[in-house]
Amino acid sequence: MKLNHIFAITAIALLSASCQDFLNLSDPNAVTTGNYYQNETDMQNSLNGAYAVLKEGNFMGSSNPYFEECKARMLTYPDTGVNAGENASFDNCTVVPSNQFVLSRWNIIYKCIDRVNVLLKHLDDITYTNASVRNNLEGEARFIRALCYYTLVCDWGDVPVVLSKLESLAEVKAANFRKPKADVYQAIYDDCEWVISNSSLPDLQGKAGVGHASKVAAQTLYGKALLQKATDADFASEKSSLCSKAISQLTAAWNKKPFGDFTTVDVTEIWDVANQAAAKESIFQLDFVGGSNAANSSYNTSFRTSNIDDDSKEVNAKKSAGGFFMSVPKAESIWDEAGDKRFDILMGKGKTSGGLTGYYTVKYKDLDASGYYGCNNVVLRYADVAMMLAEANYHNGNATEAVKWVNLIRNRAGLANTTATSGTALRDVIYKERQREFAYEFKAWTDLKRGYNASEITSIMKADGATEFDNADLLLPIPHAQWLLNPEGLYQNPGYKD
Repeated sequence: MKLNHIFAITAIALLSASCQDFLNLSDPNAVTTGNYYQNETDMQNSLNGAYAVLKEGNFMGSSNPYFEECKARMLTYPDTGVNAGENASFDNCTVVPSNQFVLSRWNIIYKCIDRVNVLLKHLDDITYTNASVRNNLEGEARFIRALCYYTLVCDWGDVPVVLSKLESLAEVKAANFRKPKADVYQAIYDDCEWVISNSSLPDLQGKAGVGHASKVAAQTLYGKALLQKATDADFASEKSSLCSKAISQLTAAWNKKPFGDFTTVDVTEIWDVANQAAAKESIFQLDFVGGSNAANSSYNTSFRTSNIDDDSKEVNAKKSAGGFFMSVPKAESIWDEAGDKRFDILMGKGKTSGGLTGYYTVKYKDLDASGYYGCNNVVLRYADVAMMLAEANYHNGNATEAVKWVNLIRNRAGLANTTATSGTALRDVIYKERQREFAYEFKAWTDLKRGYNASEITSIMKADGATEFDNADLLLPIPHAQWLLNPEGLYQNPGYKD
């Protein structure tokens, strides 16, 4: 049982403050909607405000590993005492409802949804030079909202689903209750389908459109959400149908790839900062700009050790104290085949400021020594499409097709075809390839939950030393400050106590 200790006076204070935390009643940047939306530029600025929220630390920014890699025990945060132990509680499996990272993540995601809903409400307040401009704004907004709900359903399961701007405190209270996962998934599917069928967005964004949604991005997210639901035990009766639908969406995305033979696409291309925006493998990135503190990322300093063993892998002259890192035993258990380019080129070894030896990634790098980094978060890329096609075919009983896709990924990385061709051996190869391919890319925990059932995950975690792990850890707790607003409607996830 995950216990939460919080003073009553704090709870009272949070009750008054959190009504607007659930879904902000103000428009982006606190601008009054009555006179803000005057032209297309205003609408684009509003959309940019929604994209900006995706980059915040506890959503898809540099604190994202807590909710993915740390929960899956791929990475660790070595300072167990910082923030009263809240940082370390993710890989220690001791997260409680009062955890401030969890509260921040919840509030940030709903802030993003609110900004989308504000934009959608006011889309028709102005006259457009072309109808496609208006439809593309809606398409991009809907993609962002689908991405928000995908994160919410993976993290919490049942959550409030709000698809229009809430105008009053009474409307907020009426909407502030958890809806079944099936409803959340349907909201994702509906938004993705709208983007695919109704928008005029390009199949893929070029260099000039990096950071913006596309039809292939929507198809990929659609397929991922279908696959996530298909592998949830609560939807076992729908598994085959959902896998087939996922294969259809992912195949459509794959057929629009801008390259021929995937094995010829270099594993480093998507991480080359100078060419990242135009990388052939790219589907959707969060775009950052280095050189100043205005729009830079902090992945480089968060995902490296302070001392690096191989000077050839040093990517800037400004060393940092570092943060998240992968232990030596973990790295050696994942990359246990020689000649893997993803390890040889994209991983390095060093020591943290506390003297711990571990592995860091060279994926997030920059070209200058300014200390302000421009490395993007690659949210969706074609290797993910290929690996999800392997997953979906495996879960749908087509081992031959699954092997084909997993070998495509292995061959590009310099590895021979897998010898596992069926059963749990093939399943384990698929998800190990995901660990290798997407190390430090914020996918590890949701991947684990797609590949293994609750009992298997418990065994995996405990074998890895997570003695505190139990079924409660499969989902995050509803933040205590939010639960207080509506204890019945925002019922706590099993295993947690408010």
